[in-house]
Amino acid sequence: MKGNIKKLAVFVIIAAIAMFMAVATALADDHRAHKTIQGEYAFIAPGSCLIAILGFNASLQPIGGPTGPWFTGPITYDGVLTFNEDGTGSATATVRVHTLYSQGLGAPPDAGAGNASWNFTYTLTDRGEFTITYVKGSFELDFTAGPNAPPSPNSKAYFIIPPWSGVLSPNGKIFSASFGAPSIIEVTSDKANMYPTGVQEICNFVFQGFQIEE
Repeated sequence: MKGNIKKLAVFVIIAAIAMFMAVATALADDHRAHKTIQGEYAFIAPGSCLIAILGFNASLQPIGGPTGPWFTGPITYDGVLTFNEDGTGSATATVRVHTLYSQGLGAPPDAGAGNASWNFTYTLTDRGEFTITYVKGSFELDFTAGPNAPPSPNSKAYFIIPPWSGVLSPNGKIFSASFGAPSIIEVTSDKANMYPTGVQEICNFVFQGFQIEE
């Protein structure tokens, strides 16, 4: 009887060890899997922007004082981020804006909309924290409604976007991210981002997204 109990105890110990090894292997596999992101994620990013025609001073205030020239207002991006396993990605989004102008610009408030696209690279830590870095020369915003819509000479806009960061859920299905001050967006006159105009933007956004396709 005692021999059977000992055999049973040994069997239970071996089974427990095998179970823990399987769990550890699964966790290790999951740990490795989350070093990249794969698939398409629908997102929405409400926020606001402050655009300084002459740029910002060291205190992040528009150069030119309280009367201008600057403009501001709420803005929302909604679209799809596509992440590739090789650390690259792309984005497409619809952009909607409301704009209030400083006294120095003397323009009435307006609204507008457009379509934006850009490319990026990303890194992902073991904790699910990721950083997205803009690929220079890839951003374009094409206005489709409002005073900047064609045939306006301002119907296309080109930016240099600073890096932004976020967190991926443990199952890899949901992410949240943020972007904002003190990061400054540089406006250029060309898509290649070779010629800054001197116009700068500070935009604050909160991104929320979920996977729609692996």
